[in-house]
Formats: sequence, C-alpha cells, structure tokens
Amino acid sequence: MTATKREIADQLSERLGISPEEGLNTVENILAVLSDVLAEGNYLEMRNFGVFKLKQRSPRLGRNIHTGEQVPVPSYRDVVFKPGKVMLERVAGAPQIVRPKLRKESGTGRKR
Repeated sequence: MTATKREIADQLSERLGISPEEGLNTVENILAVLSDVLAEGNYLEMRNFGVFKLKQRSPRLGRNIHTGEQVPVPSYRDVVFKPGKVMLERVAGAPQIVRPKLRKESGTGRKR
C-alpha cells in the first residue's frame, strides 16, 4: 500500500481530533517547510526518524537506451535519506511485503 498525502492527513486528523481539511493543510505546510530547508542547502535531522541531506552528483556520461549513444549528464543535487536507528528497528519488525509480478496482456503493449 502506498500512503498518499490525503491518507496521512486523515490519520493526523483522527489522532489530533481536528478536521480532515486542517489535517491536509498541516501535512502540506510540513512538507513545504521540509522542502524549503533542503532547497536552502541545509540538512534536515529528525531524531529517531532519519536525516534528509542534499548530495551533489558529479557530471557523467550516460547512455541513450534507444540509440545506445553516450549522452553527457550534467551535475545535479539529489536528496538522500538515511533512516534513524528507531526507524530501522520498526521497519525490521514489519511484515514482509510480497509484490506480485504484473504481466502485460498480449496485444496491449508497445512493440519493440
């Protein structure tokens, strides 16, 4: 299952006893603050949850998967997350997720 902003807002509104609209507004404001902190070049540390950091990726040569030719990929900043100890322990105790392989129906896919 994937948790959406709306689902997180609904859980937050139930836990805090606020309206779903206030929950959604709270989630959106928290995400905006987190994004602003990272956009300023700072790292974000939440004890027992984890750390969000920016990592500068070096320029490199990539490959066009359709033609096979090499393409230059410029340097860029990427967001990385390192989970905290408590988060790792909680996730380690979670049930294992088994995702079924999806098969494309014949005749509906693109020809390669």
